[in-house]
Amino acid sequence: MARDLSADIERLTAQLTDLRAALAKQASVSADDASSYIVPRARQAVRQLRHEGYQLSDTVRRNPGTTTGAIVGALALTAAFAFLLSKAGSDRD
Repeated sequence: MARDLSADIERLTAQLTDLRAALAKQASVSADDASSYIVPRARQAVRQLRHEGYQLSDTVRRNPGTTTGAIVGALALTAAFAFLLSKAGSDRD
C-alpha cells in the first residue's frame, strides 16, 4: 500500500512537471505572438501621432489668431461646463 502511494506520488509529480513545462512553452509562444502583433501597430501609431503633431504645429504657426481663439473658446466652454456641474451638485444638497 505504501509503495502504491509512493508510486502514485512520483507519477503525479512527473505529470505536474510535464504540465509546468507545457504551460511555460505555451506562455512563451503566446508572448511572442502578442509581441509580433503589437510592435508593428505601435510603431505605426507613433508615426501617425508624429505626423499629426507636425501638422498641428504647422497649422498653429500659420494661423496664430485662429489658434488663440480656439484655445480661448475651449477654455470658456470648459469653464461653463464646470460651472454647470458645480451648480447641479449644489442643487442636490
